[in-house]
Amino acid sequence: MSIEYSESVEEATQIARAALPLASQFAVPANPVNYAVLYEYVSGQNPQLTEALDQLRKNAKDLTAEQVNSLYHDFVGDTDEQALKDVRMALTTIVDSTRGSLDKVNQESQAYQENLGDAAQQLTNGGSSGVVDIVAQLIDETVRMQAVSRNLQEELAQTNHDLSSLRTDFKRVREESMADPLTGIQNRRAFEASLAEARVQAAANNEALCLLMVDIDHFKKVNDTYGHVVGDAVLKQVSKAISDTVRGGDVLARYGGEEFVVLLPNTPMEGAERVADNICNNVRNQKMDRSRVGKDIGRVTVSVGVALFYGQESAEEFVVRADTALYRAKESGRNRVCTHTV
Repeated sequence: MSIEYSESVEEATQIARAALPLASQFAVPANPVNYAVLYEYVSGQNPQLTEALDQLRKNAKDLTAEQVNSLYHDFVGDTDEQALKDVRMALTTIVDSTRGSLDKVNQESQAYQENLGDAAQQLTNGGSSGVVDIVAQLIDETVRMQAVSRNLQEELAQTNHDLSSLRTDFKRVREESMADPLTGIQNRRAFEASLAEARVQAAANNEALCLLMVDIDHFKKVNDTYGHVVGDAVLKQVSKAISDTVRGGDVLARYGGEEFVVLLPNTPMEGAERVADNICNNVRNQKMDRSRVGKDIGRVTVSVGVALFYGQESAEEFVVRADTALYRAKESGRNRVCTHTV
């Protein structure tokens, strides 16, 4: 699941207004790392972070810096560190600039109010003498205050523009952090976020949800015989074969090494078995020759484990059952589909 920041400037401002007070509530400084965590928490676009933070809130009123940093690295960004540093630095600059502008306007506003008070006192005590000078002074102060307000509006408009650009950069970094760099499909972290969301939806709507664990048979032999360059090419070809098989609403991710996972929302066990069979057939029929992977390596097959989600089980239990079915497929001779039912 790619977490997107598609909200308007107005929506982003509302989220920020809700996120910043939480920093005080949780007794953490509103630095860019903490702000990024709280922003995603308030926006509700990161289910895993929300669940983890809610759990921490149950256990303690305040958060420690270590806990927030852990949330940031686990759920916000831990892959493209340089890009994230650039985003944090940009956010720091924007925050400091805006704070400086607001402080300046606040000082000018206080001075303006003091001048109004002095003028009112002079008019009260001095009768009509010097009225023209006092009014002229007030006009000058008003014009100056208008200029200060105008400058603030221009600076805030520039801030909105900078924040919009920053959101775009942050979205890009997040998308890159959720993708497997070799195959281009979702990585394990993105899959876990998708699984958390799919479990909630399946339970709420009483819909079937199935999970496929797909493993390339004898992949270590491919790497040992032909090298890792060919092995990587095989991974990409298998990924493409699986991607061509599943539907648009399904979730395909590389779970690790030569293992893939496919999440099938609103799909009963019978449908999931058909998808798994189709994956086996498509991979088996995929050409693994010199033109595709750089070597003529013969037929490549996969084994698939299938599990149907039960509403009371955890995500970990769901994955373990699919993995158990995959292990049974491997033990039964590979190049086949096995299921796990409760």
